[in-house]
Amino acid sequence: MTAGAKTADAVVIGGGIMGASVAHFLAKRGFGRVVLLEKGRLASVSTGHSAAIVRTYYSNPITLELAKRALHMFENDRELLGGDCGFRPIGFLLLIGERLRAAGEHILESERRYGLRVERLTVEDVADLAPPLSSDGVSHGILEPRSGYADPIRTTKNLVAAARPWGLEPRVGVAATGVRLHGDRVVAVETADGTIATNVVVNAAGPWAGRVGLWLGLGYSLRWSRESDLFVERPADVGALPVVSDPGLRVYLRPYGEDRIVAGLGAPKDIEPVDPDDCDPTLDPGMRERIERPLFQRIPALARARHLGGYASLYTITDDWHPIVGPEPGLDGYYACFGGSGHGFKLGPPIGEALADIICGETPEIDLTPFRPSRFIDGEPLTSAWGDGNRG
Repeated sequence: MTAGAKTADAVVIGGGIMGASVAHFLAKRGFGRVVLLEKGRLASVSTGHSAAIVRTYYSNPITLELAKRALHMFENDRELLGGDCGFRPIGFLLLIGERLRAAGEHILESERRYGLRVERLTVEDVADLAPPLSSDGVSHGILEPRSGYADPIRTTKNLVAAARPWGLEPRVGVAATGVRLHGDRVVAVETADGTIATNVVVNAAGPWAGRVGLWLGLGYSLRWSRESDLFVERPADVGALPVVSDPGLRVYLRPYGEDRIVAGLGAPKDIEPVDPDDCDPTLDPGMRERIERPLFQRIPALARARHLGGYASLYTITDDWHPIVGPEPGLDGYYACFGGSGHGFKLGPPIGEALADIICGETPEIDLTPFRPSRFIDGEPLTSAWGDGNRG
């Protein structure tokens, strides 16, 4: 495609972690002029409100491979992700009770098979690692010592800024309004600022990916959930904590800066239906209570901590809670890249890397075939060791 003000070699719709990642790696591979359209701000919705936990406990081979690659990328963020992404490898602790013992053991062994460093902890080990945690209902712990969390907004902005010299052109505040076809081939993207001629379009529109699909006659099965987190001040007598996931009580938490803790409800998730165009971003009192109940049960000392507010944002959920990524049969030049269902942040960079390979006509190191859009029609949805409503 000839370069110019109204042409591009690829147009990526959506400036969250998925869109920023695939745009970054397309530009890095020398694909040409890559335009990234974002109607609001970079990382302004789901990505920007992510807890941004970087961990590897998964039960499917593809998610294990992607999570392993993601951990390596965040450990080497300046080289591989465009700059310091605020990655803090404070460890990830999974609390296991008797009811979830089988699922926990399955994931422990899966991680070990993939060469990941993971440790099985006794209740006493858990108490030594994180003294403020109550051990009620805990039979053992699983620790990923290399895991932790990152800064989702900084990560997204790094990916975009680093790729500008390679041909990435971010258009922030510019909404896509349609995709034009000639027969079964993509030929242009319509925007609020005019038409961009292109032969490659990536749908990374997150909560609005279904709307983009409809422009092309694609009826994706998606749901949206209003997801909330709250902040509490960390009391002086509550020391350093790793990231903690408690599937028994269905709560997760992690440090947020030096003096506070962020927490939310964990999987298996109850969907809180919401319209993506009408999502109240404030933390409502009922949800605050639902998060505080298991949080204070696991760390009683936080019951006296000062509440520091919270927020609500969006999950975009596919039928099997795993991303939809790859080309659509019968549409030349169109690629899907959305539906993180709450775990898109950590998987976004390696997904973007692999999808960029596919778009460039190369074979990716990680085979994204299990995420293909047609898997539901093919009767091959992904499953989880934790059961329905989960991505593990």
